[in-house]
Amino acid sequence: MTTALHTAAGTGPLRCRSAAAGLMAVALAGCVAPQDELDRVGAAKAVPLAEVVVDGRAFAVQVEGRGTGLRLTADGARPVEGRLVRVAASASPLAMDEGAIAKKAARQGCGKAGGRFNEAAIGAYERSGAAWVFAGACA
Repeated sequence: MTTALHTAAGTGPLRCRSAAAGLMAVALAGCVAPQDELDRVGAAKAVPLAEVVVDGRAFAVQVEGRGTGLRLTADGARPVEGRLVRVAASASPLAMDEGAIAKKAARQGCGKAGGRFNEAAIGAYERSGAAWVFAGACA
């Protein structure tokens, strides 16, 4: 079962990978915009990979086109617009429990790309690429 939510800009649905409950998936950041959705709203070109070092560990950070992500607020998850930031470890794959260090790397990579990182943006673990993705996090 796929739960569909609509983005604030009305550009199309977000698809939840979680079959449990759409609301729980939003709360846990299990929703991501499909790539064709990012292509449609993303006019910005991808910035070349940036190498950043956090706590002595090297990461490859890619800042990509524009899209809608989610940010946490006191009233729950809300849409956030900005560029997508993808973080992968340079030496060994990132694990699902390494979101905090991935967020630190995303912050540095966004800064190197000339952006401002939104600390409230929710990250999502991408199993296929062993990476963390922060949609809409780099303004």
